[in-house]
Amino acid sequence: MSPAVEFWITLLFGWMGAHKFAQGKIGVGFLYLFTIGLFMFGWIADSCKAGKRYFSDRRYQAALRNKPAQLCAVPAPGLVRQEDEHCVYYGPAQQVVTKNLVTGHVREGGGASVRVMPGLSVGRTTGVSHTIREDVTSLLDGTLYVTDRRIVFACDAGGFSYPVERLTSLGVAPGIVTLQFNGKAYRMLVSDAPWCSNVLEGVINGVPILQ
Repeated sequence: MSPAVEFWITLLFGWMGAHKFAQGKIGVGFLYLFTIGLFMFGWIADSCKAGKRYFSDRRYQAALRNKPAQLCAVPAPGLVRQEDEHCVYYGPAQQVVTKNLVTGHVREGGGASVRVMPGLSVGRTTGVSHTIREDVTSLLDGTLYVTDRRIVFACDAGGFSYPVERLTSLGVAPGIVTLQFNGKAYRMLVSDAPWCSNVLEGVINGVPILQ
């Protein structure tokens, strides 16, 4: 359900729980229906939350449609540029890194123990030990640069640098830009994701750079 649909359903019919039924929350929907939106307090609170998401999405979509006719060269402190290379985007970013790591062990089976004296027991455990693996997500702080030749992420724990022509796909969501270089994908948290995406598209499409 899009933010717009959610907002209007909540605003117009939330007092009877229509938005809860649409979300699959049947029990809460009947509760809203029989109490007139939790005595209207629940309906008003849900309408405010849905409205906030709706107008935030409208601003995001408007920013995404604001394609630049020209790109401006910006300072790139910390980046070693090649001759006649121009930086068109520079800003703080975080790379989302997810790794499957061992987080513990669990033993399945039984055992027995014999009490030798008060406070002292001797026993033997049997069974099989299993390793617990989980996806652990961390954030790498750094700086993202986009030039007319390269896409660079500089950070203390690694980073990357690719020619622009190696970029095979570009994804954007509120606060996130996903960069795909052949078989390697990087999820970058940036504060101005629509503008970052538009700049990348401009570089790819050969938008002129104002120096």
